[in-house]
Amino acid sequence: MPMIDPQGADLSKVTASLVRDARSLLRRADKLASAVSAADDTTTTLAAAAARHAVEQLVHQLIRLQQGQQRRARDAIRRGG
Repeated sequence: MPMIDPQGADLSKVTASLVRDARSLLRRADKLASAVSAADDTTTTLAAAAARHAVEQLVHQLIRLQQGQQRRARDAIRRGG
C-alpha cells in the first residue's frame, strides 16, 4: 500500500486511494471467509465473517465520503469557484 501525504495531496485523490485499498481488502476478506468456511470451526468462521462485515462497512463509509466530496466539488464549480 502506498504511503500518502494527506497535506500534500488533493483530498479527493487520497479518498479515491483509500476506496481502492478498502475494496482490495474486501476482496481478500471474501477469499479468507470462503477458505475459513472449509475449516469447520465455528469460532473462526464467525470471526472471518465479522472481519468481512467490518471491511464492508469501511468500504461503504469511504464511498459515501467520496460521493460527498464529489458533490461539493460539483457544487463549487456550479457556483463559479
